[in-house]
Amino acid sequence: MKKSLLLTTLLLIASFSYAQVLDFTSGITVDTNYDTFGSTTSGSGITFSGSDLGNVVSAYWGSAQDLTSWATATEATISGSMTTASTSVFDLVLYDSAFNTVTLSGGSWVNLDTSGSDALVIPSNSFAWNDVTAFDINTGGAGDTVAGTLTGVSVVPEPSTYALIAGFAAFLFVAIRRRK
Repeated sequence: MKKSLLLTTLLLIASFSYAQVLDFTSGITVDTNYDTFGSTTSGSGITFSGSDLGNVVSAYWGSAQDLTSWATATEATISGSMTTASTSVFDLVLYDSAFNTVTLSGGSWVNLDTSGSDALVIPSNSFAWNDVTAFDINTGGAGDTVAGTLTGVSVVPEPSTYALIAGFAAFLFVAIRRRK
């Protein structure tokens, strides 16, 4: 009984702490109809280079990505590295199969360059989070050159998730102590 309770707890904690990630290192294809950076994909991510004035990194997955845990998140983290970074910002636009969109805003090339990641704000709106099929990264700078490699985006778990895990762990601790 104790072993099954412990295993159930570990599985629950693992499921709560699992962050759904949009992986840019495999399974994606650059959409040459919309990509204006001349981006390429490899096992290290999406590599791009060009002017930050209105250019777009555009790609899609062969199958829909299920990001249901993102529906309640308020922030995501984009990861990568920059070889050239300007002070401008970028947005990440996600598309579902019906071409509905949600825009994650607030990305900075400089922050991505200095720390290897940057925070993006997820708006609260209705979107088919279980059906993400494509994305664009839109730049909005003054024409400076940017170049780098993007590896993925993941959600930042909500503090309430950690509180739930801590509460469940405390409950488990009490239950095990009472059985002894």
